[in-house]
Amino acid sequence: MRRILVGFFFALMMSLPLGASRADLDTVSTPPSNAFELIVVEADGCIYCKLFRRDVLPAYEASEQGKEAPVRFLDVNDIDTARLDLTSTVNIVPTFVIVKSHREVGRIAGYVGPENFFHSINYLIASAP
Repeated sequence: MRRILVGFFFALMMSLPLGASRADLDTVSTPPSNAFELIVVEADGCIYCKLFRRDVLPAYEASEQGKEAPVRFLDVNDIDTARLDLTSTVNIVPTFVIVKSHREVGRIAGYVGPENFFHSINYLIASAP
């Protein structure tokens, strides 16, 4: 067992970029506690989830909102394990949840198209406490 763990550790260390430190890894993997995040709750086979990824996601990731609230995708079946403080259950996919410090600030239930999506996200981020 020890030989397997040593081999795994060695493989992990070899996959890191040269000069990467533990501090670099921590900052990449966990956003600051007061940062916004856009959680996209979706399901397999959801046509509107695919439309969002095709029609809205590229523009969102390149936008100021996308930089302020990076996107993370979450399967609707994994909500309980995500350790998020949601105000209510998710009944519609896709649901777009703006969170700050792992607490829900606001949400958009359902696919609303690119223009309405950006207006809604702007409002949710601007009105967050």
